[in-house]
Amino acid sequence: MEGDTTPQRPVDAAPADPLADPVGWREHEPFVRALLRRLVADRDLVDDLAQETWLAAARHSAAAIFLKRAWLGTVARNFALQSLRGRQRRLAREAAVARPIAEGGGDATGDADPAQRQRLLAIVAALQEPYATVLRLRFFDDLPPTLIAERLALPVETVRTRLKRALAQVRGQLQQQQQPPKQ
Repeated sequence: MEGDTTPQRPVDAAPADPLADPVGWREHEPFVRALLRRLVADRDLVDDLAQETWLAAARHSAAAIFLKRAWLGTVARNFALQSLRGRQRRLAREAAVARPIAEGGGDATGDADPAQRQRLLAIVAALQEPYATVLRLRFFDDLPPTLIAERLALPVETVRTRLKRALAQVRGQLQQQQQPPKQ
C-alpha cells in the first residue's frame, strides 16, 4: 500500500518467542520458589504453585510490573494459602463421610435406617421403566447422567428429565407411606 510506513514482518520470519521475558519476571524465580518451599512441604505442589504464580504474572496488569518482587510474593503466598484451605476442606469432607462408615452405618449420609432403606428399594423396584433403570444407574451404580446417556444411547437431557420424574415418583411414594392412615 502506498503511503503506509508500518514495518511489515516478513512472511518467513519466526513468531515472537513465547518464553521471552520482556518485563524481567524470571530474575525473581529463585525468590518465588524459596518462598513457596518455606510455605509448602510438597515439592510437586511448589512447582504447581510457582507455575500458577507465573501465569498470574503473565495475565496481570502493568501495575504489577513496578512492584515485581512484592507482588509476586503476595501472589505466591495467596496461591499457597488457597491450596492449603482447599486441602483442609477436602480432608474435612472425607472425614465426615468416613466417620459414619467407620461407625458401622455403611451409609455415607448416616441417616437411613435399614427399614427405610428396604422401603426405598421396594419403591424403586416398583417404578415403571424407563425410570427404574435410570434411577438404578444413577444412584446404585453411581453413574453421572452423561455416562447413563451414553450407556442407554439417549440425549443427556432425556436422562436428566427421567431422573427428575423418577425422583418425584419416589418422593410421592415415600410421603404416602409416611402419612398416617385416615380414619
